[in-house]
Amino acid sequence: MLSKYHWHFSKKISESQAYETLKEAGEDYSPAFLSICFNRGLHSIEAIKKATDQEPTLYHDPFKLYQMDKAVERIHRAIEKEEKILIYGDYDADGITSTLILKEALDTLGADSQVYLPNRFTDGYGPNVDRYQTFIDQGIQLIVTVDNGVAGHEAIQVAQDKGVDVIVTDHHELQATLPVAYAIIHPRHPKGDYPFGDLSGAGVAFKVATAILDEIPVEMLDLVAIGTVADMVSLLDENRTLVIGGIKQLKVTDRPGLQLLFKENLQSIDDLSAETIGFLIGPRLNAVGRLGDPRPGFDWLAALTKEEASNLLDFIESENRQRQELVSQIFEEVSDRINSSQDIPSIICQASTTWHPGVLGIVASRICDLYQRPCLLFFYDEEKHQYRGSARSKETFNLFENLSQIKQYLLHFGGHSQAAGMTIEEDSWEDFQKQLQLLAEKEQDSIKTKPSLNIDASLAVSDISLQLIEEIQSLGPFGMHNPKPVILFEDLTMTDKRLIGTNKQHVKLQFEANASKDSLAAIAFSMADNLQDCQVGNRLNVVGELSINEWKKQKECQLIVKDIAVDGVWWIDYRGKSQLEKLQKLSQVVYCFQDEKHAKSFSNGLDSNHQIMLYEEIDQKLEYEDLVLMEPPKNLDQLRTLLKVQTWQKIYLVSIVVESRYLAGLPQREEFAKLYRFLLEKKQIQLKDFQDISNYLVIPLIKIKTMIVVFFEAGFVTIKDGLVIMNMIEQANKHDLMQLPAMQKYQQAMEAERVLNFQTIDQVKSWINEEI
Repeated sequence: MLSKYHWHFSKKISESQAYETLKEAGEDYSPAFLSICFNRGLHSIEAIKKATDQEPTLYHDPFKLYQMDKAVERIHRAIEKEEKILIYGDYDADGITSTLILKEALDTLGADSQVYLPNRFTDGYGPNVDRYQTFIDQGIQLIVTVDNGVAGHEAIQVAQDKGVDVIVTDHHELQATLPVAYAIIHPRHPKGDYPFGDLSGAGVAFKVATAILDEIPVEMLDLVAIGTVADMVSLLDENRTLVIGGIKQLKVTDRPGLQLLFKENLQSIDDLSAETIGFLIGPRLNAVGRLGDPRPGFDWLAALTKEEASNLLDFIESENRQRQELVSQIFEEVSDRINSSQDIPSIICQASTTWHPGVLGIVASRICDLYQRPCLLFFYDEEKHQYRGSARSKETFNLFENLSQIKQYLLHFGGHSQAAGMTIEEDSWEDFQKQLQLLAEKEQDSIKTKPSLNIDASLAVSDISLQLIEEIQSLGPFGMHNPKPVILFEDLTMTDKRLIGTNKQHVKLQFEANASKDSLAAIAFSMADNLQDCQVGNRLNVVGELSINEWKKQKECQLIVKDIAVDGVWWIDYRGKSQLEKLQKLSQVVYCFQDEKHAKSFSNGLDSNHQIMLYEEIDQKLEYEDLVLMEPPKNLDQLRTLLKVQTWQKIYLVSIVVESRYLAGLPQREEFAKLYRFLLEKKQIQLKDFQDISNYLVIPLIKIKTMIVVFFEAGFVTIKDGLVIMNMIEQANKHDLMQLPAMQKYQQAMEAERVLNFQTIDQVKSWINEEI
């Protein structure tokens, strides 16, 4: 329970396999690292050495790319004839870097070239007919696309018809028919036999540069690494060589823009890695393209002086901050809309006239991740009467396939299983939403299924060392098709929890292994909401990625948490805490009370979907799977029935007691005698005076109330019109007061209170496990 993912375990290796490998490896590898390697499919020392080689030299022959020879001949001819060449790029990090790679290669050969990076809002993606026409009118004689073109049929046809050749270099999905270009350079061209099909746009541009220069331009590998990592393509095969080489080049880069960025954001250049590209460089390049003109990103990378680079970096940082603010603002607005609705929809679909369309994909991804639902977000263009949107999905729901079923309502549509973009005319909007709802109803199982998380190894905390983490890092660079190893640690106790970060969105954690008492430091990024119910003392299973945390030259092993789970029901201890506001904001829960008046009072403050029930009412399966025990039951049989009625995922133990029977204790015979003598003396008392009587007799109020009921059951008193009246009783009329129903109920309530309120949460769970 609690886990966000379905944990998928790799096939475990046998002890004999591990032993043989250990013998063959000598002392070069730790047993824990070999276990990880085996589970990742590296079943020989040769395979392990290849996967950990940090000096790879795998460069495939660029002329194995279909029509490369034709493209190179045409480019050289254009250079010789001093033709004007246009490099037509794209507005993301991969498009920007691939444009600069080809520009620098052509500059080396003395070509007359210029670049154009389209604006996503005015030009759209890929070849644009009007833009091509403008450049042709200006005298362009050869167009070379980078990171786009395989879907640009119309614009390319226009150029070719006017005698302007177009060479397409691209890596995106190939359609059934290809444009009629002079040449198409694509690693998965159906007529080619290039041995690796997962190059990025920058990778393809690099192969073109290699071919026209007739040598590998190592100085451009920094750009290739940025484009490859930022575009999230496979980091295996040739891409591994390109990225490792690119990271080394980045560490010694002479590009002023990158030097400034690293100086301001890295403690040491040795810290630079693929993660640096993914979190530091890529987002900044993408930010300018998301918000408008991507050209400043290109100029920043191409800048030759620190002054020019500094001014451009200031602008890029400003754009990136604006992008972050827009994302946060829209994310909060969408979250508020969802949380204020009665139910979280199976497919989240929201629109606004104020949202910036350039960042909707990022927001949709975060919303999808938080609520584990496919998410479609739209900007409504009031001038064009169109909805322009971005969508993201979890792996269990194929976005592209499902939206393809209702594409008749989409003016423009494209994407893949987890991401898509689309435009919808206003007249089709309502019909689209209705069809989307029908899709959601049909795909309930796939939407509710947890996405999978592959676990590479189950280790003990005692296995963790700096050596092991360094061994793991040798499997990098990490990314698509080569993720960081995910490790499982079972039966840990949380010993510390602290919220950190500007908005307290991250969680710093400390765990202790229950078997060995070894400790493990951990951090969970952007998981404050997910882990708000995790408490110190909880016993948990934790999965994550191992890393080295360095502070003041001290190195510490650290786990980057990916997911947390508990075996069985997840009990959350809210006893004795001021959590009323938080409790009232819980969604899709069953609140259980003993007292009907308390239940009605509590329900007045609720603003989310829920059920409120009394213990005595629950005898069949309920709508929700999270339970809040607001009060202890009247007896433990009621609790047994409640816990058996269905499988609960979370149980919040609140157990509010207005008057504690357990603390008051069981009424004693001398207390009965004391109250009896008082009643004989007074003849009658008023119910409203019970508190005064309690104070006078020094007997807890809850006992006074109970003993009066016991006297009533024994026939000693009559209760009428707010009065307790003493009866005249024959001396022979004796009762065992302790066996009367009110005393039995008191004892049963006392025991229920003891179990739920006066035991540790682990003792409560142990009692439940024994009883049910």
